[in-house]
Amino acid sequence: MRSGIRRGPVDWGHLAFLAFISVVVIAYLFDARGVSLKINNLLLVEPAAIIALVLVACVLPQCFRRRDAEPSAPAEAPAEDERVKVRHELLRVGALAALLGVFSFFLEQIGFDVATFLFIAIGVVICGERRPLVILAFAAAFTVFVVYGYSTLVPYPFPMRIL
Repeated sequence: MRSGIRRGPVDWGHLAFLAFISVVVIAYLFDARGVSLKINNLLLVEPAAIIALVLVACVLPQCFRRRDAEPSAPAEAPAEDERVKVRHELLRVGALAALLGVFSFFLEQIGFDVATFLFIAIGVVICGERRPLVILAFAAAFTVFVVYGYSTLVPYPFPMRIL
């Protein structure tokens, strides 16, 4: 006799990816803890690992779908508008990745503060914001937060131009 629990299909690809992320995070955490248990060495690693594992746990239920939530008819091919949207999203992701590369390259040449401000401002524009005041205010606030937060946590002296 069957129980009243209905099991739905599992998204094995996403489940495997989440398992891979979890294994890498746990291995990195154990490796870091194996080298040294001093707070200075684990200040960033341990909280980041815990946050990553909590995020994996939050995403994990999405790998399991209910049967009654699935459409009965086969899915249609995406319309042309959907293909254009997907293409634009991929271009946006590529532009952000290229921007991160440019940010990393010019970090020491133009200063950590200026590079961070430009990265955030251009990134916000790439993501769709068009109001100049919002772009400048968000980039300035985030830059101050990141620069002072980073300089408090990490003693590496990045060159600064303004802050």
